[in-house]
Amino acid sequence: MAMKSFIFALAVLMVSCQAGGDDQLSTPTPSPEVPDTPSELVFRGIIAEEDGSRVFLDEKVRLHWNADDRITLFEGTTRNKQYKFMGEDGDNAGDFEFVKAGFGTGNDLDRYYALYPYASTTKYKYDNVADYIQFTLPATQTYAESSVGRGANVMVAVTADLEDFDLLFRNACSFLLVRLWGVEQTVGSVTLTTNAGEPVAGTCKITPVYGGYPTLEMTGATSSVTLNCVESVQIGTTEQTATDFWIVIPPATYSQGISVKVSGYYGGEQTFTVDKSLTFERNKYKRLIRELSITDASTAMGVNGWNNNGVEHSGAAE
Repeated sequence: MAMKSFIFALAVLMVSCQAGGDDQLSTPTPSPEVPDTPSELVFRGIIAEEDGSRVFLDEKVRLHWNADDRITLFEGTTRNKQYKFMGEDGDNAGDFEFVKAGFGTGNDLDRYYALYPYASTTKYKYDNVADYIQFTLPATQTYAESSVGRGANVMVAVTADLEDFDLLFRNACSFLLVRLWGVEQTVGSVTLTTNAGEPVAGTCKITPVYGGYPTLEMTGATSSVTLNCVESVQIGTTEQTATDFWIVIPPATYSQGISVKVSGYYGGEQTFTVDKSLTFERNKYKRLIRELSITDASTAMGVNGWNNNGVEHSGAAE
């Protein structure tokens, strides 16, 4: 029995020497952080009372969800989690289920906050005044026929508490509808630029309000946003058959107006400028209706007001 104990002690000593050396102490390596287990919570994404909190437009200028849409959900903590829409294209309500979470942990929250579209860089932040969600409005959007581009419209939701799983999404932005018509005109992109340099893309602070309307404050400095057409878009030949191009922009007053540059798919461009103060309201849109007359590989310039008679149009994004 004594011999067995001696052999066991010697074996332990040999292992210790091999691991740490004669004069070194072994320091344990910390375990890497791993994602938490998948959430079993299911949230219901539904439409608020204002008919404007959806993701693509129908013939009445209402927005709906697309299948597999992704949102950021702060599920009772400041940790960004990705959820996906389980419904189909055209649904105005449906369930969202957990997809994945990033590494690390977060501080506790007393309710759930959600934002569309999902981005891994979206953060829940604190400052000396109030809490807010930090999001980055993209400087490039993608054209969709008779609709806002997928992932361009920004919506937020907040629940009453941690027992409430209904996400009532409300639009956080405004819209510009550029309605174009012309004979043998093919569009490649539409770029909106603020004449006084006010930001329309980049980082922003979004504050959801339970039972109320969200606010959005720009902190970035990008003064242009471009709607790109993946393929050429042949526009209607008459004003009655004009083609719509929707651009999502922050709700704000643009003190010296805006310029809209239309680039032809095969070259050339035409610019329309409105040089007066314009106020874009949350969940509402303004229309700019123009006849396009681009000559390939040339530049056509024009300075015009809203519509042919200079009348400004606006309406709710219902």
